[in-house]
Amino acid sequence: MKQIVKRGAAVLAAGAAMAGALAVSSPASAATTTTTCSDRVLISGLLTKVCVDVTDTQARFYGTVGAPGIAEPGPGGVITPQRAEVEVSAQIIGGLFLGARQQSVSIWNNTVTVEGVTTTVSCGSTVRAEVKLSQGPTGPGRPGFYGPAPVTVDVPVGC
Repeated sequence: MKQIVKRGAAVLAAGAAMAGALAVSSPASAATTTTTCSDRVLISGLLTKVCVDVTDTQARFYGTVGAPGIAEPGPGGVITPQRAEVEVSAQIIGGLFLGARQQSVSIWNNTVTVEGVTTTVSCGSTVRAEVKLSQGPTGPGRPGFYGPAPVTVDVPVGC
């Protein structure tokens, strides 16, 4: 009986030692991501905003464009989505242009995310994200489009 108790104690001690080793080898903390977005701005009937996700010195730039509510079909029951060209650009304020991406979108009762660039930026710099809308494909009977209209947000990159 004493031998069983001793073996059990040895197994528990080994398990505790292994758990301690695992705790020591685990990373102290994972990098956190901070998301900063502009206010949502209504541009030609589309809610538009631009965001920056910062993780350490990595910055991801993107914009969202969407319908402000549930759209009703137009005359004759025809559903006419709003079309736009969306450009997301990024730069370091007072310095380097980081890049831009453009995408054609069609909005009707949905929201679309348009990815910009993801890049490394220097500690202590401030980045500017911008999303710009301009008129998509046009045709007879389509409403006018007020653009291009930019929405921006400035984000400091700390370390």
